[in-house]
Amino acid sequence: MSSPHQPSDTASTAEFIRALKTSAGTARAGDQTIGQFLDQLGQGNAWLIALILTLPFIQPLPTGPIATFGGLAFAGMGWRLIRGDESVWLPMRIRSTRPGGSTWNAFSGFGCGLLRLVGRLSRTERMVWLVEAVGRRGAGWMILLGGLLVAVPFLVVPLQNSLPALIVFFACVGRLQRDGVMYLLALLSLVVTLVYFALVTWVLFFAAEQSWMWLRGILKA
Repeated sequence: MSSPHQPSDTASTAEFIRALKTSAGTARAGDQTIGQFLDQLGQGNAWLIALILTLPFIQPLPTGPIATFGGLAFAGMGWRLIRGDESVWLPMRIRSTRPGGSTWNAFSGFGCGLLRLVGRLSRTERMVWLVEAVGRRGAGWMILLGGLLVAVPFLVVPLQNSLPALIVFFACVGRLQRDGVMYLLALLSLVVTLVYFALVTWVLFFAAEQSWMWLRGILKA
């Protein structure tokens, strides 16, 4: 997951907070499209949008088909980040949509609150050597893998969406804050997710095998 050191143009959490406030003010003054909003957020907006989109999946209950679409969206973002594009891609029809000022106010307030919370949970410029070693591509791979694991169509089991969503969450926080500890948590979440999925798969196969043996015994009786 290593890549040569490259200077990061990704905006910091403080810069994103200022951009969100500016965007809300622009929306109140007149119409603003989703595309204009993303352009105002500037370089690295994919990290912020991916971070926000993890929240519905972090809660412990499965989200059903929504997880499949959300996971594939994360995987798509991760692939674009690996290829060097740190901006969100949306179809022109969606980019040209003009939500009302109240929508922008709510989104701006929510985004600013989330980023302030991130600032309390994380520290900037911590274990920078690891941040540089992982780089944009390494974080992009973690988001891609996390997204694919979110999209796995397991049976309804607790934590099936929340564990892989934490991979994406920590990877985004690590990139925005340049915090290597968050990258370590993302890698730990990946390991825990793989172990958990393997255990669930084994339990399901074991239960199916035992059920078949029980049914076969009844049929022979």
